[in-house]
Amino acid sequence: MAGRTKISRGKRKSSIKVDYLAGLTSAASPDLVILVAASYRVVIDRLMRAMQRRGLRDMRPAYGFVIRAVAAESPSINRLAELLDTSKQAASKLADAMVRADFLERFGDPEDRRVQRLRLARKGRRVLATALATSRKLEEELRAASGGTHPAGLRGGLLSLLSRHGALEEVLARRARPVW
Repeated sequence: MAGRTKISRGKRKSSIKVDYLAGLTSAASPDLVILVAASYRVVIDRLMRAMQRRGLRDMRPAYGFVIRAVAAESPSINRLAELLDTSKQAASKLADAMVRADFLERFGDPEDRRVQRLRLARKGRRVLATALATSRKLEEELRAASGGTHPAGLRGGLLSLLSRHGALEEVLARRARPVW
């Protein structure tokens, strides 16, 4: 049951259940920034475990941001650097590693032969599908934890926050800048 834990006393286990959320008042509750940061860590851990189960053992958390950016628009290295909010050299190094690991492929821009673009390779598409399935599962768990109601309030609040701070366009494009 969500929010409950069994207390163990010595060698014998007690059947006493404690609801650790019931005792948290707003003053005692962790602040929102800590809740969001800890939730982010849980999401990344869940995503990485899902990748491991799918045999994607060489997947790294930073690759997820690249995969989302590449899936959204097949960027050049310069554009990838912008999307990741990093240097061209760092974006190039990351893309090179992902090409070598078969997550991405390079292809020539049909309008400018000097420009190389990135697209998802089969393995990258598997990562994206796994991430989307994991996201749906997490949302189902949130729905169940909230008593069967859809977490529309949480979703709406997050979308409003992103809109007010200029980050909604990224989310609507199905990508996000990494937290380095």
